[in-house]
Amino acid sequence: MLTHLLRTVCLSLVLALGLFTFGTSTACAQAGAAGPLLKLLQSGRLPKERQPQVVEMVVTRGGPDDLAFIVGEVIKDDAFSAPLRRQSLTWLADAARVRKVVPSGDLSAIKQLLTGDVTKRDPAIINGAIELAGLWKVAAVRPQLQELAQSDKTPAALRRAAIGGLVSLGDAESKQTIRDLASSGKSVQLRLLAAAELAAIDLEAAAAAAGTIIPELTSKIDPAPLLDAILGRKEGAEKLAAQLKDKKIPEEAAKISLRHMYSVGRSDAALSDVLSQAANIALDAPPPTQEEAAKIAAEVMAKGNAERGEQIFRRKDLSCIKCHSIAQAGGQVGPELTALGSISPADYVVNSILNPNLAIKEQYVTRVLLTADGGVVTGIVIDRDDTRVRVRDAAGKILTIPAADIEDEAEGKSLMPQGLTKFLTHDEFLDLARFVSELGKPGPYAVRKVPTIQRWRVLSSPEKLVLDEVPNVELLREHVLDTPDSAWTTSYGMAGGDFPLAELSSGSEGAALYLQGQFDVIDTGEIELELTAPTGTVWWLDAEPFEGTTLAKREIATGTHRVTIRVPKAAGKLRMEIRKPTDSTANYTVLGGQ
Repeated sequence: MLTHLLRTVCLSLVLALGLFTFGTSTACAQAGAAGPLLKLLQSGRLPKERQPQVVEMVVTRGGPDDLAFIVGEVIKDDAFSAPLRRQSLTWLADAARVRKVVPSGDLSAIKQLLTGDVTKRDPAIINGAIELAGLWKVAAVRPQLQELAQSDKTPAALRRAAIGGLVSLGDAESKQTIRDLASSGKSVQLRLLAAAELAAIDLEAAAAAAGTIIPELTSKIDPAPLLDAILGRKEGAEKLAAQLKDKKIPEEAAKISLRHMYSVGRSDAALSDVLSQAANIALDAPPPTQEEAAKIAAEVMAKGNAERGEQIFRRKDLSCIKCHSIAQAGGQVGPELTALGSISPADYVVNSILNPNLAIKEQYVTRVLLTADGGVVTGIVIDRDDTRVRVRDAAGKILTIPAADIEDEAEGKSLMPQGLTKFLTHDEFLDLARFVSELGKPGPYAVRKVPTIQRWRVLSSPEKLVLDEVPNVELLREHVLDTPDSAWTTSYGMAGGDFPLAELSSGSEGAALYLQGQFDVIDTGEIELELTAPTGTVWWLDAEPFEGTTLAKREIATGTHRVTIRVPKAAGKLRMEIRKPTDSTANYTVLGGQ
């Protein structure tokens, strides 16, 4: 299938660019079409918009020499666009991890991407370069990685990448650096990141380090890297529980750990019991009988409040929206809920929340994959072939596991853990269940007829240049539109379509915010965009500015388009509707997902 696609792409590009010769035709007909595609790249006649497709084909099917050329182009500042450089690094990592193919030549050339002050450069490119250096075993980068890992000035994400790179290098000196950082790092955050990476090479030592780190957790420290790493190893939960069993764990630290554990679909009994007792939270109750579920459902309909329930649904500690979507926006590992209440009785909703393993729909059945190095991956299989399996885990991440690395496989449970409601009072549960039961019914939670942006990307740390005043087009492109995906987080609108800006408040009074929604146009035509937003809001369709107006009609071309909005502060509500005027030929879809 892939070989046929390669031939088709190769021949179509050759014909389109007028490069057809008998030799090229013959080469394209061969199974290994990376060579002819590489020649297209080297010819200089390939349009920029075609480059990503060709580069992906070359890296996906090419050999060491083909990959070496791509590396050379990525290292240059001006050969590929920034998005293509980032994506190329990801494809090269996949080639090393899944196909076990690395570029020929001097692999230490990757060091060129790690020179100078890397904290001021594109983090996606730096992280990608570090990952490749580890996968390719480029020992020459070890001093740089050690410096990044140990420096207090290194941002957390980059520090974790550096520590992970040392683990991937796998030599004795790198491993010892990780062990030292996990046991005696200067800060809890550093020890946590080091222990997380240590789990892949020494689970016992990582669990022991975690036993001293978890009691020191506060609300300002994210436990995700450490807990995810240990829970992702065979017997990891049990070993961590054993380390924590006799420790005095503050209630706050226990709750932080327990909430994250449940948010990623884990409710391992031994670890859950230890943390629940420390957090003064009841142990997991058995699922209700059918009679009990019917009584609870009656109470839901009599006492539950859907408006309060939606606020509970959006709470971060429950992670409902991380797994489920409404209006196609939200998590993709659980059922879409837009119309659930209109087709399911209240007792079904109650059972689904309190006993998620009772009836799992086929498309949400999980697989548990045990890898040869002791890793455990649980998720929903997206696709698989002879070389790899792709799964979506409870956090919505798509993971690729080489088929050769899978030692065993079994059917798993629901990614929604039983006992998640232990974080709710009885009244809160009634409100939550009532909200879900109302979805899709006539009224405020009915299925919307007008397409509305539901998934918003939020720029995490806008630069002062665009915070202090409305930027011109050049500044907008440089500091907002062209920023990497890693610079954005995701938030979701309410079921009715409004986005509550107050949820983005970080305590900085009056600080401007940048949000962005996207839509795909399949057939060109006229569309109408209508914005509801606080006074002082400015917005752009792609790079076209709109200030002082909330309504715009435009003939729109095919492709993906972005609506970027600058609101003066985190207060009020935001809503963007995208309509198709009468007689318009436009065909479009507002992008949702995670």
